[in-house]
Amino acid sequence: MNIFFVISGFLITTLCLKEKYSTGDISLKSFYIRRILRIFPVAYLYVLVVFILNYVFHLQIAWFQFIGAMFYIMNLNYFRATQFSWFFGHYWSLANEEQFYLVFPYVLKKNSTVFTWVNLFIVFILPLLCLLQYFIPVLNQGVLYGFTHYIIKFQAISIGCLFSIFTFKKKFDKQWLRKYKVIGNLVGLFLIFYLNYDPFYTTKAVFINLLISAITGYIIISNIIPSRDVIFRFFNFKIMSFIGVLSYSIYIWQQIFTSKEPNLPWFLVTFPYNVPFIIVVPLLSYYLYEKHFLKLKGRFTKLKGKNATENLVV
Repeated sequence: MNIFFVISGFLITTLCLKEKYSTGDISLKSFYIRRILRIFPVAYLYVLVVFILNYVFHLQIAWFQFIGAMFYIMNLNYFRATQFSWFFGHYWSLANEEQFYLVFPYVLKKNSTVFTWVNLFIVFILPLLCLLQYFIPVLNQGVLYGFTHYIIKFQAISIGCLFSIFTFKKKFDKQWLRKYKVIGNLVGLFLIFYLNYDPFYTTKAVFINLLISAITGYIIISNIIPSRDVIFRFFNFKIMSFIGVLSYSIYIWQQIFTSKEPNLPWFLVTFPYNVPFIIVVPLLSYYLYEKHFLKLKGRFTKLKGKNATENLVV
């Protein structure tokens, strides 16, 4: 999950910076319209489908889970502490992203320096504050508890934002990145899969997720420059680009087919019979439904040229 958060923060910040430096401003209206056209159509279609499945197959999904998914508030502790629904578990990440982008593009538009410092606070100071709360329990309650437990959820997105800012300002040594790229990427990928990402709030998770996010950011910036090495070629295979295009659709729909819900038809949720559904349903969703909305996105951008990475989960 951290990987997609970092990619999202990096890509969206880069697009906003390009717009600001090329046009002198960031159109928040166009930004939010693009977000709505990318995220909302399939997200609400999924909620509708789950609502129908809940009625037909008696899945017993609580009504407030639908409310949480529809209003992008599934990342609030209330939804974790009460009846948890697997079907809307991934809307936790969507809530994180939409809440982040509800405010931070405005900050970037008004003052890029403040935007940078806010993200630096989230990435470097907030984890230390969380550690302090762990050792001093009296600090881990009330308003301060709510603040740290909420803001820390944006950690990975903020790291993506910072990598974008520093790349834009040419703060990274390109020669160093090229020299150690292959070994650095291989070690980084190993660590990402070796370390266990934890979406729940613990002091250990804060620092593990921070490391995973930083490694992801490094892998991103080290592969921005075209090269002939095996890492760059792997990430730029046509099949990888195609998966990137479908990543959001796959992410949304797979939750049904990996649910292990006993009330659903067995072939929908049992491996390997569920695999074709995980592949075919996102394909149908993207080409028959989502593309109609994605075509409208181009009307609300001042940046010309097609960027395939815009079709990632951003």
